This record gives sequence, C-alpha cells and structure tokens, in this order.
Amino acid sequence: MMRVTQRSLLSAGFCLMLAACGGKALAPPPPPTIVQLAVSADAGVNPDAKGRATPVVVRYYLLGNAGPFEAADFFSLFDGDEKALGATMVSREEVTLRPGDSVSSRLAPMQEAKALGVFVAFRDPNKTQWRAVVPVPANKTTAYKVSVLRDRVTITPAP
Repeated sequence: MMRVTQRSLLSAGFCLMLAACGGKALAPPPPPTIVQLAVSADAGVNPDAKGRATPVVVRYYLLGNAGPFEAADFFSLFDGDEKALGATMVSREEVTLRPGDSVSSRLAPMQEAKALGVFVAFRDPNKTQWRAVVPVPANKTTAYKVSVLRDRVTITPAP
C-alpha cells in the first residue's frame, strides 16, 4: 500500500513539474524597421544659368522628430546639420547624383527613428523645394521613391 502512495505522489509531482514548464511561450520579437529608398535625379535637374543640368548633393536623414528638420533653413542644414538637428538626427547618408542618375539604399533605422527627411542642395534654394519629409512606420519594411526633379524633391510610396 505504501508503494502505491509513493508512486501516486511521484506521478503527481512529475505532472506538476511538467505543467509548470508549459507556461506561456515568449512572444517573438517584432519585425525590424527597414526603409528602402530608390533615389533618382531627373535629366534636367538643378539647371545652371545657361539651363544646363548639373549634379546635386542629396542627403537623407533618419529623424527622431521631424520638427527641427522642417524648421531649419537651407544653409543651417547645408553647413551645420548636426547643430541644426541635434539629438533628433538618428543617422545621415549623402550621395551626389548627376543628371539622370539613380541609386538605391536600404536603411535599417534604430527604433527611435520616426521620420525620413531628404535634403537636396540645389543651386538656388530660394527658387526650389529643397526638402521633403515622410513618417517611418515602425516594425515593417517601407519602400519610398525619392525623385529629385528640376527644382524640387518629392518622396512617394514605392510600388
């Protein structure tokens, strides 16, 4: 009789241990935040005084907050973007595009990146739209097309 009781207690204890091990499974980590860019310069981009297209410098910024980027003037960003953007600048990349050029880039921002800002150093910033900004959705891959046109930059969702 004692053997049956011991065996029952051992079985019950073993079952309790197994039940304790079967707790909630850990949730999988969220997917990464990825921004894919297709950047292209129009054939007639950034015309000089004679109307000839010229290269442009394009910078893209991952920002924790778009406010300082949207508030900064052209020369503050061109000459001192670190000072103008401060801690809101998560990362920065720069490329020079000749007329008709295109490049692609894959950005894997840190979680604090909330916006993508694009700055284009046009020859005449007073007659151009030299900046554009869009939100960066968290935990998903987002593709954008950045078009550097004759006198403006646009960011649109890529197909």
